[in-house]
Amino acid sequence: MAHYHDSAERFYNSGDYSQAATLCDYALKSLLSADRSSMKSEELDYYDKLIASICRLRLQSSYKLYPKKTESDFPLVFNDRVEKWLVYYTGPGKVHFEKWLARSGSYISMFREVLRDENLPDELACVPIIESGVYPFAVSRAQAVGLWQFIQPTGAIFGLTRNHWYDERRDPVKSTKAAARMLKELREKFGDWYLALAAYNGGHNRVAAAVRKQGTDNFWDLYLPKETEDYVPKIIAAAIIMKDPLVFGFSDGANDYLEYDTVEVYGPVDFKLAARCVGVSEKDIIALNPEVSRQCTPPDMIPYPLKLPAGKSAAFIKKFSKLDDSDKYLSTKELGAREHKSVVYRVRRGDNLSTIARKHKVSVTKLKQWNHIARGDLIYPGQKLKIYR
Repeated sequence: MAHYHDSAERFYNSGDYSQAATLCDYALKSLLSADRSSMKSEELDYYDKLIASICRLRLQSSYKLYPKKTESDFPLVFNDRVEKWLVYYTGPGKVHFEKWLARSGSYISMFREVLRDENLPDELACVPIIESGVYPFAVSRAQAVGLWQFIQPTGAIFGLTRNHWYDERRDPVKSTKAAARMLKELREKFGDWYLALAAYNGGHNRVAAAVRKQGTDNFWDLYLPKETEDYVPKIIAAAIIMKDPLVFGFSDGANDYLEYDTVEVYGPVDFKLAARCVGVSEKDIIALNPEVSRQCTPPDMIPYPLKLPAGKSAAFIKKFSKLDDSDKYLSTKELGAREHKSVVYRVRRGDNLSTIARKHKVSVTKLKQWNHIARGDLIYPGQKLKIYR
């Protein structure tokens, strides 16, 4: 496909950006249909370099074709720092980005709808891709939680409630609305989307101080913590891919929108019971109600809008209505068992989940569930683990 690339480059240099983009698309379509398993190591190396070069040329052609943006649009700058992450996400990090992109299909339509209601650009829907990998149960080392990674104080400022029974930072819709308001405020304070995103990641005060002390409001000229310096280019790279995932070798998961029914329940309903009523697993109910912390609808919020798999509300109502009230809702004694007090354990060097679980006479499974440890058994010294008694 090198001849397509060379021809596209000639058209680009001659100013025919439309033809250059078309030839890049032909080249990418052919390359992405090739059988990598039959290639030798040197052929794979050449293949990857050719794809990266074509992708860069395709982007440059697009920016020449559509250069103008209004002030309200999110600017998609293409520079070395963005290119670094674009190459990573389409190369060594592709397996991770594929997973994030697949998850985003469940939420992306909702993200964009909420953002548009606040007159914010669609590109901000990529923030949860970088923040959490679009995983509602994600918890950072700083104890930031949910798709948009709110720490507790910031979540409270933007109206997200947390108590023993639920944590609205994990609620996809409520947290998205809170994030939209926060991003809008940051944009108004800094007058620039890149600085607003840097502040979302590194904190308003830190970015404001950097702008003041360094005498520039150009994000690309600021010296910030490395995580924040990388954060904005990562989001730009993700937004570029999301505009045309097929061109970059990804499937388009936008049609996998998470659909569900909602029924109001008037007492604390055990998720196991809800799952039996509709013929799905308890995990399915938990996935649809990530804000709930104790695998039952909160007893302090009645009625509670319980989310069920799409098309299952009628089955739930039919079976649930036939139960006695004593069987429908958890008793005071059962709630008391879920209301047990917790202790916070700070991980020490040499600790692992098994030794901590044995010490506190709990299971590793419960320990991971309480602390939303979804990937492996990795913990680190200084980490705080919540343990219920």
